[in-house]
Amino acid sequence: MNLDYMTISQYIECKSKLIGKIATYDLLIENMEAAILEGTTSGHLVQYEMDDGQMKVRAQYRSINDMTLALRSLEQARQRYINRYNGRSTVLRGGQL
Repeated sequence: MNLDYMTISQYIECKSKLIGKIATYDLLIENMEAAILEGTTSGHLVQYEMDDGQMKVRAQYRSINDMTLALRSLEQARQRYINRYNGRSTVLRGGQL
């Protein structure tokens, strides 16, 4: 079966339930950490690819710093989903986020 690659955001949007999105973030974060480590040691990382057996993800980055920023963003988004799942929300100046 030949599957086309999708972006990270498309991959996450394929999941409909919060717990599925959290698991998806876990998988993306784990694979991105491995890609950053490989890129750091080899010095020539151009793109991040992941295949979970059902879908394939591909993203291109200009540098390890860009990948590190993307990793932090994934971790922050994952934490927001965990907070939603646990019934927590962030309140800023009296307004709910």
